Amino acid sequence: MKLFFIVFGILLIFFIPIPIKLSMYFSTVDYYIKLYKITIFSKKKRKSKTDSRNSKPVVKKEGEFFSKFYKKINFSSLIKSLYHLNLKFKPSLRIKLSLDYSLNDAARTAIFYGVLSQLNPIIYITLNRPFHVNRYNIKINPIFEDRFLLKIETSSIIFLSFANIIYITIIFLKILLKQGR
Repeated sequence: MKLFFIVFGILLIFFIPIPIKLSMYFSTVDYYIKLYKITIFSKKKRKSKTDSRNSKPVVKKEGEFFSKFYKKINFSSLIKSLYHLNLKFKPSLRIKLSLDYSLNDAARTAIFYGVLSQLNPIIYITLNRPFHVNRYNIKINPIFEDRFLLKIETSSIIFLSFANIIYITIIFLKILLKQGR
């Protein structure tokens, strides 16, 4: 009976999607990128200890295996084949974006608002290729002031399961093998 619960728990982990939450904020004053509630990038600089005696730059060697592997992949044909591929098990995506901006002139701000409004469906179609887009909410707010302002807030949740990762990896490998690589 214990073995059944262990196997059931492992299968549950593999097939139930795990939400990955990513939050980004950018303005002219501050910026940050968070994964869940952990800050990945921020404007605040960390204190680092430097030794004045050992100020030699550290040279990092790139891994030879990965560089050879990336040189063999033809990314343009991979993207073209993914464009025409309709995956049944794509990860789902919820995205919420808020953009506040001002371009020092009301006329320029209004023209740029028209351009940004036309980019909205293009962004949706681009995101719909690798993901199933469940919720797509983009708010563009022009601010007609005589100063430059750019404030972007986004929050997205990607639902991904290990079964999806394995399935998509197998499809990528099949595409790479068809290319003769």
